[in-house]
Amino acid sequence: MDLGVQLFTGSAMTSECMDADTINAKLNRIYYRKDIVSAYIGWNKDVDINSIADRLKREGTEIYFWLPVFSELSQLADFEPLIGIDGKKIGKIYDSGSDELFMFCCPANPKNTDIAIDIYERYYDNEIYDGIFLDKIRFPSFIGGLATVKSCYCEYCRSNFDLPSVEELTVKSTENPLGITTYNDLRYEMSPGFKKLFEYKSLAVFNSLERLCIYFKSKGLKISLDLFAPFMSVFTGQDYHRLLKLTDVVKPMLYKATNAPAGLPFEVHSYSRAFDNVDENAQRRSEHLKKIVSYNSTLISNEVKNIKRIISEKGLDVKLHAGIEINYIENIAPVTKKYIKESVASVNDADGIIASWNLNTMPDENIDCLLNEIGA
Repeated sequence: MDLGVQLFTGSAMTSECMDADTINAKLNRIYYRKDIVSAYIGWNKDVDINSIADRLKREGTEIYFWLPVFSELSQLADFEPLIGIDGKKIGKIYDSGSDELFMFCCPANPKNTDIAIDIYERYYDNEIYDGIFLDKIRFPSFIGGLATVKSCYCEYCRSNFDLPSVEELTVKSTENPLGITTYNDLRYEMSPGFKKLFEYKSLAVFNSLERLCIYFKSKGLKISLDLFAPFMSVFTGQDYHRLLKLTDVVKPMLYKATNAPAGLPFEVHSYSRAFDNVDENAQRRSEHLKKIVSYNSTLISNEVKNIKRIISEKGLDVKLHAGIEINYIENIAPVTKKYIKESVASVNDADGIIASWNLNTMPDENIDCLLNEIGA
């Protein structure tokens, strides 16, 4: 099984969170037992990664630049904003307590893809990179509430897409506010208004990503996509059926222990709380969604198998490298050796694993456990 790592160097203009000696020690620990196929590094513009990059190159590891496209780069340029159905600009949707901003621009507007490309060329373009790792390639999830999900209604989107009206997005059920009836083939059947909303988002994200991928491939770079787990990706405009056509590697974030954005328990909880603050109602919504998607010990395994099936049916040359947490952050990612064993077993059908989401904060015992579980 292939093994990749993620290395977060800090946000665009804020603090550095990388110590070269510590990172090299962790790399030594892995290389002693297992080749590292890929390393995703980003996205502080001032961090000198040359010594680490030289080491990675000597070992034959491919280096991908980690670029958060539709969020996080607003420190470097003025993007066209994300607009809610009420016509108001949507600002910061989540306080991470870290350098990440969680402010989204409009993922549909071509101006924003052009700005992202310009930022890459101005600050990050470097011959050391073999590929580009595209992150935050989506609309916001439910972590900012329902008003955040009812976006983007900017002038560009209203002129170029068939957007649902306020009336079409009226919630008619407490337990099942989106009118979801089935989850099959990594897609939902749901009420017409919300189906129209998420179809627009799917098309918008695909169109923008296609432009980005054409650009990066013209530079000879491989593409890797950071995507939500499929059953939550639908709500952010990430449609695996469309996006798998664009990439060389797909990395679903299969984070079952993470109490933060992209973590499955966190995202399900955010969905359950997005419609009202009544505890009983939130519990009923959570239970209904989990029942629809069969949220149990086999969910991750089934998601991986279905992604692989779609890749095969479409005849695509795409590697599925499953993202599982190996780092430890108290109260946010309380990752244990037992959890790592269960996670590795659940992604057995994947082509590889991306040890996520930050090599800096991976305890040695967690690294050793991962290596043991993949037979290194």
